[in-house]
Amino acid sequence: MSGKNIGETQRLIKIVQQVPFADEDKKRWLDELHENGINGEMVEEVHKKFLEIDTEKLGGDWARARFNMEIIGVTKQWGLSQGSKNFQHSH
Repeated sequence: MSGKNIGETQRLIKIVQQVPFADEDKKRWLDELHENGINGEMVEEVHKKFLEIDTEKLGGDWARARFNMEIIGVTKQWGLSQGSKNFQHSH
């Protein structure tokens, strides 16, 4: 796993394991996360697929809201760390 963004990668792994995604998507994402860590394209894909899951499969409205907030939190934190890294390299 990449040495960068380990916290965000671990959080996304936990989310992918908990949400009832299709098995093939789950395996592909987990393999990629363990091998290379988190990336923006993957986070967007995970969130898009999450939004397509029926609320009942997620355990109701509360669970949907909780998972959605977790995914958005990972997305924001990853974006902030990327912006910070890019800022440090430019100065």
